[in-house]
Amino acid sequence: MKLLLVILIPALLSRFPTVLAAQVYANSFNGPVGTSYPEWSSSIITYTSTASPPGSGILRAPIVTNTISPNNAQRFLGLFGGPQIGVPGDPGYNHTRVDQTVSLSLSNLPAHSSLQVLFDLYILKSWDGNSPAYGRDRFILSVVGGPTLLETTFSNNPKTSTEGSYQDFPATNSPPWTGAFSTNTLGYSDFFYDGIYRLQYTFAHTGSNVTLNFRSSLFEGKGLGDESWGLDNVSVATVARPVSANIYRAVESP
Repeated sequence: MKLLLVILIPALLSRFPTVLAAQVYANSFNGPVGTSYPEWSSSIITYTSTASPPGSGILRAPIVTNTISPNNAQRFLGLFGGPQIGVPGDPGYNHTRVDQTVSLSLSNLPAHSSLQVLFDLYILKSWDGNSPAYGRDRFILSVVGGPTLLETTFSNNPKTSTEGSYQDFPATNSPPWTGAFSTNTLGYSDFFYDGIYRLQYTFAHTGSNVTLNFRSSLFEGKGLGDESWGLDNVSVATVARPVSANIYRAVESP
């Protein structure tokens, strides 16, 4: 009988890079409605109109809390986008740009060379994308002291032929809801429904602290009942520097 001896030897010349990731933050915001989260904060809200009233101004920063969708299907962080500015009859009513930034600040991060952020972006109600009359309705994700990861427009307005309400995600002048993970699942059925976008970005970063800015710049200024947004299933992971891994081959001996 012939015996086969199988031995393992390291194939030192066969090395493949392995990237190690470690989750440092995750939140689905499923606490009781109205729960606040200390790592989250809002900027002041600014508004600008070419007519007065309302003209231009600043509103105090609201407390960031979670809420629940109208159909009770989902709790999430929000609503964001700013309150109603002015009242019907004001010269600038319905023609006011409103800006709000919601920030996630993390500290004491372990050593890493990159960070990866994943989140669900809820685009709610009457976002009008690139509409000349009712837009542009913009969303921007950036890193303080670092890159801008996303700067685009979104639209829930299907009246593209009459209002030009295309969106720039994922490409310029895409139809409303292009690239959405789901649509019309949250119960916002009274006014243009809702779209959920599942987004992921990785960027170079080595510091022990990071702040991510989620910003909206919405036109009209009719308040959260008209245009708003939220965040859900937010996670951040550190990505370590590539390391080498030994690959072992089985060798038969006669």
